[in-house]
Amino acid sequence: MAGLFKPFAYEPAKHLYKLMARPEYRNLALLEARLRRVPRYTECQATVHGWRLKIPDAASFLFSYDEIFVKRIYDFPASTASPKILDLGANVGVSVLFFKWLYPQAQIVAFEADPQIYAYLTRNIHGNGYQDVQLINRAAWDENTELTFATEGADGGHLAHTAGAPAAVIQVPAVDMAEHLRTHSYDFIKMDIEGAEERVLPACLPYLDQTTFLFVEYHSHAHRKQWLSELMVLLSEAGFRIHLHSVVCSPSPFTKRVIHAGFDLQLNVFAWRER
Repeated sequence: MAGLFKPFAYEPAKHLYKLMARPEYRNLALLEARLRRVPRYTECQATVHGWRLKIPDAASFLFSYDEIFVKRIYDFPASTASPKILDLGANVGVSVLFFKWLYPQAQIVAFEADPQIYAYLTRNIHGNGYQDVQLINRAAWDENTELTFATEGADGGHLAHTAGAPAAVIQVPAVDMAEHLRTHSYDFIKMDIEGAEERVLPACLPYLDQTTFLFVEYHSHAHRKQWLSELMVLLSEAGFRIHLHSVVCSPSPFTKRVIHAGFDLQLNVFAWRER
């Protein structure tokens, strides 16, 4: 009978231990206490690590801070004090701040397609003194063109034809990332581009010989053929070892699929070279 109540005793003790032992967990708890009641898509501010941040949506910011600073999904061992990092889908800059916190001398190029979100990115990165970070207001794609983009007001902006009904549709310039990678090499590439990875990654793989660490957020379009198997083959044949984490999934997909922003599955794909 005592076993029934064990979780009720264990979880508060676990939470208390994390608060005392893990500064980033403590920071998240403080941020949640301040921001969790802020309505969605309401601009707010936060201060953490001495950074003064402007945020368009508290919920997505808290989720990002938890993933990036607490769970440390982008943590990687650099072979130099100034690793070269390409951030595709930088959003409001939490990932860029993490990279600079991890490696202050990191050389970072960050792309963000949504012009409204890009304004927050610029404020949070250059406004906090990181003038050496190159910020580019362009979408990552497999050709130089213009794309129809659905803005969402937080971290869910995407190409308008790839998912769900958009809140607003705009035209954004796009960059051929394969062309960019022909003349630029990176130690770490992060790709969180809301479904566009299906076009961008295959085009870029021939130019990733110098890339040791690659992070891709995989999106499965609810009503289109999945390409997860092709992604695994592409990465494996390119010499990467692969690890997967589930981000958004359905507990009972046979009977009820959860569809979020037009996607029925999201995975974090970690790929690295064992040198």
